[in-house]
Amino acid sequence: MKKFVFLALVVLATAAAAWYLLRPGDKARDLLPADATAVAVFQPAELFQALGLTSDEMKKLTAGLGDLAEAVDLTEPAYAFVSENGLAGVAINVNDAEKLLSAASDFGYVGTAGHGYQWIANSYSIGLSDGDKLLLCGPASAGEQDALRSEMLRLMKQSRQDVPMLDRTDRQKGFLRLSSTLGSLPKEYVPKGFDISDAYLNASLAVGDKDITLSMNVEDADGKPYAAWPKGEELLKPIEGRLPIVVPDAPFAWLRLGVKGDRLLSILRSGPRVSVMLMALNVVFFDVDQMLKAIDGDVAIVMPKADILRREALLTAHISNSDFLKDAEELDMSTQNGMSLHRRGAADDYVFTFRGERFYFGVRGETLYIATSERLADQFVQQGARGKELPPALGQSEKGAKGKYLSGSVDLVQLVRSYASVALMLGAAPQVYEAIDALDRLNIESEAPMSFELNLTTKKPLGEIIKNEE
Repeated sequence: MKKFVFLALVVLATAAAAWYLLRPGDKARDLLPADATAVAVFQPAELFQALGLTSDEMKKLTAGLGDLAEAVDLTEPAYAFVSENGLAGVAINVNDAEKLLSAASDFGYVGTAGHGYQWIANSYSIGLSDGDKLLLCGPASAGEQDALRSEMLRLMKQSRQDVPMLDRTDRQKGFLRLSSTLGSLPKEYVPKGFDISDAYLNASLAVGDKDITLSMNVEDADGKPYAAWPKGEELLKPIEGRLPIVVPDAPFAWLRLGVKGDRLLSILRSGPRVSVMLMALNVVFFDVDQMLKAIDGDVAIVMPKADILRREALLTAHISNSDFLKDAEELDMSTQNGMSLHRRGAADDYVFTFRGERFYFGVRGETLYIATSERLADQFVQQGARGKELPPALGQSEKGAKGKYLSGSVDLVQLVRSYASVALMLGAAPQVYEAIDALDRLNIESEAPMSFELNLTTKKPLGEIIKNEE
């Protein structure tokens, strides 16, 4: 009896091993070229699992895709890549070859079979399948497609290759991940003095129970945060938490970052329009260049309400000096083109008028403030000296900003409810309104100078929101 049980276990173990080794698995992975300069990975199964959807619910969500939903293996990843020679392709695991041809015909593809492979082509792309996987390449006109066939056939026949760019992609978390070199970017899209010769862009999209997170960062060949400028010439610096806290009880939006003013001025002057405006202000009024250079450390921007018409905002910045106000007694003048600058009271408080718009600014200790309304300017003057406790809604996130390079938040609930007309329009489509009304906040953080994370939070689980849209 023991021998029989032992023999049965051996047979079962062998069968399990054979199933594991011979199962179709992720065949699309074999299509990736070793020299890929960009790789994206999409894992639908991970997305569905994160949303808490059952297999039946998945089928309902994908029912509108027709034959395509059954043709593609949604339990395995899909890939997109760009090779070193510029070939752009998508690699997909195939679940049903016949359904694939049927779905392809719906998109205008015409199929031709030969030598155990199936080719499909339309006016802008061409595909090749062996029944287990599909390689789709483009954009390519009908005249360009013949030149792609030999390279596509080589990728279809190759064994699995080591793909360094995929290794970078797989170090990230999320159902959608991307890694790419930056050295191939056109020079006109690269800021002057910005070195990207050995830089890699990573991006990912992840889903939690009540949030969606987009993460992006630039790293070097060793996977460390990329230093694009020479040391000492960076624009951003870590947030120190040295600014007085002046916020309304429930602000619509706030942003805090650490800034080096001398670098900010250099970047602003690289733009022709901004450079001309700064020059005009310097000549007519006071040394704006010197004011920008004085900014050294924390900068905070607060918008009290989601009101586009009033557009109230308060900016505060830590400054190293206030030398730009050394000729303060002369700062009371007007020009013929509608610009004026006048004192407000006896202290270093001023109002600047330009084309009907008024901006209020001044200095208190080591803090520069700029406000778009007199109300906010007065609020800073009254509260700035004694400080103010953060409201509960902001306390945790604002305290957590220290040490980061950028941190902020937008109250989406206030945004939706501030525009009654939009809410009424959405009311005509209850499912859309429920999805919009479920939004909570949009948060942004940066742990390194060339990285950021956008986090969208919701008031109820994302899986429930998706189900309501069926």
